[in-house]
Amino acid sequence: MKRAVLGGAVGAAFVLCWMGAGIQPSALADPANLRAVGGFARGLFPPDVSPAFLRVVGEATVRTLGISVAGTVLSAILGLLLGVLGTASLWRRGPLVEVDGRGFASALSVGARGLARFLRSVPDLVWALLFVVGFGLGPLPGTLALAVSYAGVLGRVYADLFEAVPEGPVLALHSAGASRLQVFAAAIWPQAAGSVTAYTLYSFECCVRSAAVLGFVGAGGIGAEINLSMRLFEYGQVTTLLAAFVILVLCVDALSRALRGRFRRNAVHGSGVLRDVVELRPMRRGLPILWALLLVAAFGQAGFGALLAPGAFQHLGRFAAQLFPPDVSPAFLASILGPLWQTVAISVIGTALGMLLGGALALPAAAPLMFDPEAAVRPVRALFYAGARLTLALLRSIPELIWVLLCILAVGLGPFAGVLALGLHTAGVLGKLYAESLEEVPPDAVEELRGIGASGLQRLLWGAWPQARETLASYTLLRWEHNLRASTVVGLAGGGGLGLALYNAVQLGFYDRAATLVMVVFLLVSVTDALAHRLRRRPAAETAPDSALTLVAEAG
Repeated sequence: MKRAVLGGAVGAAFVLCWMGAGIQPSALADPANLRAVGGFARGLFPPDVSPAFLRVVGEATVRTLGISVAGTVLSAILGLLLGVLGTASLWRRGPLVEVDGRGFASALSVGARGLARFLRSVPDLVWALLFVVGFGLGPLPGTLALAVSYAGVLGRVYADLFEAVPEGPVLALHSAGASRLQVFAAAIWPQAAGSVTAYTLYSFECCVRSAAVLGFVGAGGIGAEINLSMRLFEYGQVTTLLAAFVILVLCVDALSRALRGRFRRNAVHGSGVLRDVVELRPMRRGLPILWALLLVAAFGQAGFGALLAPGAFQHLGRFAAQLFPPDVSPAFLASILGPLWQTVAISVIGTALGMLLGGALALPAAAPLMFDPEAAVRPVRALFYAGARLTLALLRSIPELIWVLLCILAVGLGPFAGVLALGLHTAGVLGKLYAESLEEVPPDAVEELRGIGASGLQRLLWGAWPQARETLASYTLLRWEHNLRASTVVGLAGGGGLGLALYNAVQLGFYDRAATLVMVVFLLVSVTDALAHRLRRRPAAETAPDSALTLVAEAG
């Protein structure tokens, strides 16, 4: 009976989300939309490789890299401060607090955790939109947006890594009379430094991907050039810019993985602690100066010279003053309900679409299923496998904001375009995770079914699926959390929901309303995170305590 009631409630909620997302499948077959999509597809080739435009692409790529480097450095500094203050074992609970008492530091620690949650709950594109109004067009707003958004993520991760270190050295130093900051510097930091460095490098990868789309709201970089080329219908330029973006991301990912691998191989499994000190090659004479010059160049590309312009901070102060007090009038709050429900609906239907498409592509992308030694037509199966893997890589490589611009061509402005954009990008992410989960299933049960003559489909349904089910559900739930934030982002480009309402409020100068909408986004994401965490949490008897690596995965 309970399952029937729960199933009915889920079905009713899905129908309401379907209606709220404005799904109109007929728009996909509209002749005008088909002509627009066909014109876009034909315009993508050949790419624009003229020397003049390649120079523009090179400058935009360097600017994007500079924004990413400067944003990562600033976020790491601010995140470290939030991480130290937010470490519960230093300020709020545990042996150190029992000896010294809580006091004002405990309240400051709670405030740091709350600030980190707020910074990471508001999407970086929303931060960029606000900074563009405060500082004007250019790369500086993008850099500051990455700094504050990823500072919230790093603050949470650093605090969790600091709490995960063994307590022995911490207690020994404290009992010898060391202050809490001395305990952190001499006992906590040396044990967690390797994992902190590794995750900071991973955060740099994420900043590069994010920096490429912040330009859509005027924050510079490759995104600004893609947006301009789209508006001018220069689709060949879009192809060149996307290729430059993919190459940049692949190069940064490869470099970061190589550096992070040195720390991961030396880490104690399931913790943030290193077995031994990682011995890095000594720097040649002059290299520190070179790194310092590169960092200065990165901050120059990030637009920090704009801070020297006369009146820059006065303009920012006037903008900040107009954000307060937020508009909480009953009439405006009532007008938010529609976009709020639309945002939730876009995230739900977009995740469901991505789950279906990703699941369909995950089956041919799973090596154990396609390369079954007993299966026939192996060359055809290999072709399907390569095609599925390539499709999944393409779907997830294109950011949601670019997908929504393409989907607007297919179905027009509105939430349906946002649903399609989230669904296509999510399909690439979930399809890869689903396929890898099926590949990592222990083979014992599958081989037993093979031994009694079960077909490939039967082995999948009765052997692999029961073992991978919980992991697949967890991945899907985590992706829905991400999509709720992303549904705000796609709205900024015309995909409906709170994002569109926020963009309109900023464009019209209703900054007090913009402040209210930002708070609504924060509350919505916080409530959803708490709900999803409760759904993912298993009974204490069935699960081990969270390791630092698990906390890192959840926060990222």
